[in-house]
Amino acid sequence: MEKQMRSINKRIFRLLTMITLLSCACVIAVEDPHSRGQFWPKGTFHKSLDLEPAGAVSLENGHGNIEIWGWKDERIDISAVGSRGAPKSAGIYFIGDRFSPPRVHVQNKDNLVIIRTDKEEYEDREDVVHYILQVPHSVNLDSVRNGRGNIAVSNIYGRALLDADEGDIRVGNYSGSLDVRLGSGSVEAEVLDLRPRDSVHIKVERGDIILMLEPDVAAQLNAETPAGNILSELELGQPLPAQKVSGKLGDGQASIELTALGGNILLRKVKTSS
Repeated sequence: MEKQMRSINKRIFRLLTMITLLSCACVIAVEDPHSRGQFWPKGTFHKSLDLEPAGAVSLENGHGNIEIWGWKDERIDISAVGSRGAPKSAGIYFIGDRFSPPRVHVQNKDNLVIIRTDKEEYEDREDVVHYILQVPHSVNLDSVRNGRGNIAVSNIYGRALLDADEGDIRVGNYSGSLDVRLGSGSVEAEVLDLRPRDSVHIKVERGDIILMLEPDVAAQLNAETPAGNILSELELGQPLPAQKVSGKLGDGQASIELTALGGNILLRKVKTSS
């Protein structure tokens, strides 16, 4: 009897030791298909750099949202929050009690800041990194590239190239040349103070385009929607709805090209404050 008790006590001790070690190294998570991963560990990255007005920024991300806002400071503030995507299949998983910061590489040279997210791929999930960038109002977004996720840009003048595979793109209070390329999703852009040398090119493969312009805008417009309709609050001098429009807005100095291969195009007037 005594030997049996000692054997049981040894087994209990081993079990408690194993549980203690596991609790120190990791936590056990049971995947909930309805949680969408909000309870999984997160890590943060932050960096601030000097960036003079008219400087340039380039950002490449794989999965997550990107927000870029103009401010009065002559520097760029980079914040990134990374989280481990929830597994695609239900089960019990061992995960670290802390998620290390997302792997973000930042290079700053000659008033050009290049930001890149290192991809970390797993068999049954992928990591998500969300960015918030604050930049000088006058800045050139040389290339903002995203795989899956939304992009939002506001309070900026300069030039911008925004490119995403899937997600929505929103541009507000923006002035300058704009180039948007989107696979699946919608684009809504407010472009102000178009100058003769400015160009606006927006192409969406599957989704709608809404472009907001000032009533007195001067631009040459070319728009095409093979599978949708073009509508406009601005006078285009052509009967609408239509699938293809080419004409002038005002004296037609700037250039606007819109293509929605699988959606609609809407031109709206910017609402001016009275």
